[in-house]
Amino acid sequence: MSKTQTAVFVTEIGKPVVRGSRPVPSPSNGQVLVKVTTTGLNALDALGRNYGLLIQETLPAVLGADVAGVVAEVGPDVTTFKQGDRIFGQAALQNSDSRGLQEYALLDAQFAAKSAAGFSDGQMASFPTNLVTAAVSLFDESALGIPAPWTEAAAKFDYGAKSILIIGGGSNTGRYAIQLAALAGFGKIIVVASAKKASEIRSLGATHVVDRSSAAATIVTEIRNVAGDDLLFALDTIQQPDAQFIGVDALSNTKKGKLARLLTQGPVPAEKLSSEKQAGYEVKDVFGSSHAMKDTAAPLWARLTAYVEGGKIRPLTYAVIKGLDVEAINRKLDGYSDGSTSGQCQVQMD
Repeated sequence: MSKTQTAVFVTEIGKPVVRGSRPVPSPSNGQVLVKVTTTGLNALDALGRNYGLLIQETLPAVLGADVAGVVAEVGPDVTTFKQGDRIFGQAALQNSDSRGLQEYALLDAQFAAKSAAGFSDGQMASFPTNLVTAAVSLFDESALGIPAPWTEAAAKFDYGAKSILIIGGGSNTGRYAIQLAALAGFGKIIVVASAKKASEIRSLGATHVVDRSSAAATIVTEIRNVAGDDLLFALDTIQQPDAQFIGVDALSNTKKGKLARLLTQGPVPAEKLSSEKQAGYEVKDVFGSSHAMKDTAAPLWARLTAYVEGGKIRPLTYAVIKGLDVEAINRKLDGYSDGSTSGQCQVQMD
């Protein structure tokens, strides 16, 4: 194995990514070195390139947090994988040695899993960041704090009697949040999404779909027609803060509910609420990192292969870029930036 490798870097914030070379890292305790076969691009990568999110202090920085490939070398203390295994995992978000837009990347074994039989590396690489973000949103104490279905607390939590609201159900994270809510067994999974996606959204586990193009008051009324005044859990995956009042407005007026949100730059405008929240409410900002939220992420990773093979969690569809093509990668990141594209993209190595 060569000591250097080809990689794609952010060398200057706000400028296009460039192709270059960097050393091949060596695995430490608990890590594996993966020969990357595909890595997923997300809007998070555009924010890194454009504004330095998570990479400002580590330039030149490699992008790509969703990694799939073949184990090339196993570090000390790793017993879950061996050389030659097909695996996928989430990169450490602030560590270029771990990112996927390069030939070899390090993954922490506790935040990786064997690729499911019968699924491609591209399908497996559609999971890490968006699925972990959905799991943190629903199950981590820093967010909605719902007991995860694999915990002891789940036995005492009556999911079937509860409702959950997911705004942006057609987004990548939204699709996984629906599936996790269905896996947990929520009685009512109310999803705000495009009417054109209603059939797909229901196939993922939604029990009710509300057309996102309706007026805000109509959306809230339709949600309340389903959940009554009992909604305690809402997740907003797409709205800017000035529109996040919809999720808060749908929460119970007499019981304290929570809104978890992915876009966090500003307060929710309380003056837009149509009714008083007598018991108050909480707004929780979500950080979808396995490494930062390991108490929620590690148990999910330990079960994820079985969930996929059992059909309980389905991968996303995605576009494909062949090889470390910087022009194509920059075009995709531009699309995330200007809103002309929103789906996942897999960069497949030559």
